[in-house]
Amino acid sequence: MGLSPANHQVLENVQDSSLNPNTTAPRSWSAWAIVAATMLAAAIAVSPNGADPDLWGHVQYGRDALQEGLARTTTYSYTANGYRWINHENLSELALAIGVDTIGPAGLLVLKTLLGLAICLVPFWKAKDFAKNPLPVVVVSLLIAVNLTNHWNVRPQLFSFGFFALLLLLIEFAFTGWQGHWNLPWLTSLRRGEPADALSWNHRWVKLMWLAVPLCFLWTNTHGGFMAGVGVLCVYLACRMIEAATMHRWKASGMLRRLALMIVVALLATLINPYSFGLHQWLLAALGEPRPEITEWHPLYSLDMFSIAFVAMVGVIVLSLTFSRKPLDFTQIVVLLLVAAQAVMHQRHAPFLAMLCGFWVTPHVVSVWQRVMQRAYQSEKSPHPAIAWGVVVIGGMLFALPMFHRLSVMPVYRDTYPVSAMEFLDEHNLHGKTIVSYNWAQYFIAARCSAGDSSVQFDGRFRTCYPQAVVDRHFDFILGDEPSMRNRKLAGPVDPTAALIEGDPKLVLLDRGQPHSEHVMQEVTGWTLLYQDSLAQIWGRSDLFDEPQSPEYLAPQQRSISNAEQIGYVAWPAIPKHDGNNHPSSHLARANGTTTTRGQP
Repeated sequence: MGLSPANHQVLENVQDSSLNPNTTAPRSWSAWAIVAATMLAAAIAVSPNGADPDLWGHVQYGRDALQEGLARTTTYSYTANGYRWINHENLSELALAIGVDTIGPAGLLVLKTLLGLAICLVPFWKAKDFAKNPLPVVVVSLLIAVNLTNHWNVRPQLFSFGFFALLLLLIEFAFTGWQGHWNLPWLTSLRRGEPADALSWNHRWVKLMWLAVPLCFLWTNTHGGFMAGVGVLCVYLACRMIEAATMHRWKASGMLRRLALMIVVALLATLINPYSFGLHQWLLAALGEPRPEITEWHPLYSLDMFSIAFVAMVGVIVLSLTFSRKPLDFTQIVVLLLVAAQAVMHQRHAPFLAMLCGFWVTPHVVSVWQRVMQRAYQSEKSPHPAIAWGVVVIGGMLFALPMFHRLSVMPVYRDTYPVSAMEFLDEHNLHGKTIVSYNWAQYFIAARCSAGDSSVQFDGRFRTCYPQAVVDRHFDFILGDEPSMRNRKLAGPVDPTAALIEGDPKLVLLDRGQPHSEHVMQEVTGWTLLYQDSLAQIWGRSDLFDEPQSPEYLAPQQRSISNAEQIGYVAWPAIPKHDGNNHPSSHLARANGTTTTRGQP
C-alpha cells in the first residue's frame, strides 16, 4: 500500500529528526548541560555554611521537647522564670534536633543546599524549551540563587521558604489553564492578543487546593512565617474569586463557594497549635512592633552584593512584566506587588519574592528576551553539546573543592563567636547567672546552661518568652540610648546598669563590637575583668572573683587579658569537652589546621 503525500512528509520529518544532529537528542544533551552548569554556579550561592546565631538554641529546645515535652514558660533564664513562652518554631526545632543527632550538621547543610537548588530549577521547568534560548532562564535562576544566599542558613526560616515553594507548586497545578491569562472584563489590552476566557469551573485540578489545609497546619507549627504564607493563599484565592465573579457572574457561584470554603478551612487549620488563637494574638501584636534590633527586619539600603542582587531582581520583574508579549495575570500581579512591598520594607522577605519570580515571571523574561533580540523562537539554536558539557566539566573542577568544604563542615568562626571565651569559662568552671550579648546567648545556653548550673539574662528568643522590660534593660546595657537601633518601651531615662543589678548576676560576657557595653563595664564599680581577647570580654563580680577569701576567687595569673586576634574556626557546635586532665580536648582546640590557640598576640 502506498503512502499518501501527507504521510510521506511525516515520515520524512521523523527520519530527518533522527538523523539531524541539531534536533531532539543533541538538544536534550545541551539542555541537561545548561542545567548542570547553572546549578553548579547556584550551588555556591545556596550553600553558605556559617553557623546561625540561634541554631544552638533551636537544637537545645528541640532536644528538651523530645525529653520533657513542650515548655510552656521561659527556660534557661533568671529574669523571666515562669513567664509564658509562645514558641512558633516547635516542629522545626524538633526536626533540627533530630537532624543534628542523626545526619549531623553536614547532613543538614546538604539538605538545605538541595532545597535551594530545587527552587533554582523552577525557571527551567517553567521555560520548557529553554535549550533554544537559555540565557534569560539562566539569568533568572542565578538571580534567585543570589537573593536566597543571605537567608539560606540552617535555621527554622528554611521551613517557611520550603512550605512557600510547595504552596506555589500546588497553585501551579491546581490552577492549570486558569493562571497566565487576563481573566477580567476590564483593561482588555493586558490580554495581549490571547483569549481571556481560559477558566474551567469544573476543572478537577482545583480540588488540589484542599492540600493547602494540611500544609497550613504543618507550617503553623513549624515557623511564624506561616502568616505570610496564609496571607498569600487568601489573597490569591480571593483574587481568583473576583475574576470568576466578574467574568461569569452567577454561573461562577459553585466555584466561589468552593474557594471561599478553602480559605475558611485553611484559616481554621492554623488554630491547631499548642496555643490555639493565642499564637495569632501574639504574632499580630509582635508584627505591630518595630524590630530595629534585628538586622533582617531592616530594609535593604546598603550597597552590598545582596542589595544589588535584590534591586536587579526587582528591575527584571518590572521590565519583563511591562514589555512581555504574554498576557498578564491580575491575581499574580496583586500577589507580586504585596510581596515586593514586604521585601522592600523587610529584607527577610526577599526569598519569597525570588520564588514568585521563578514561578510567575520566568515566561515573561523569556518573552522580553525574544522581543529584544528580534529573533523568532523557532530559529534559536541550542549550544553544541560538546561546548555545553565542557563548561560543566570546567565548572565542576573549579567548584568541587569549595563545595566539598562547604558541605562537610559548619564552621564556628572565632572572630564571630566567643569560642575562646567559652574555653576559658569551661577551663575555670565559671558558671552562674550571666549577662550575655543577645547574639551569643543561645550559644552560651547550649555550652553552659544545659547542665543546669548557669542561666542567662536575655537571649535571641526576644519577645516570644521575655517581657518587654527585660528586653529594654538588656539593650540599655548593650546599645544605650540609640533611638534608631531601639524600640524601647520603658518609662524614664536609659539606665545601662539596671541589667547588672536585676537578678544579681555573677558574670558578664560581652561583645567588644558593641562598645557601649564595654564602656559601661569600665565605668561601673564592683566588677573585675577576668578575660579579654580582640572579640570578647568576661567580667565577674569583684566580691566573688577578686577576693582571696572567696571560694570562687580567680587569681590574676589565672586570668587571660590580651587583645589576641581570633583566627580560624571550630566545627559546630564548638562546645568545649575536657579530657581527664581538665584540658580542652583536641577537637575544639584545633580548627582543621587553621589554628590551635585562642588567638595571636
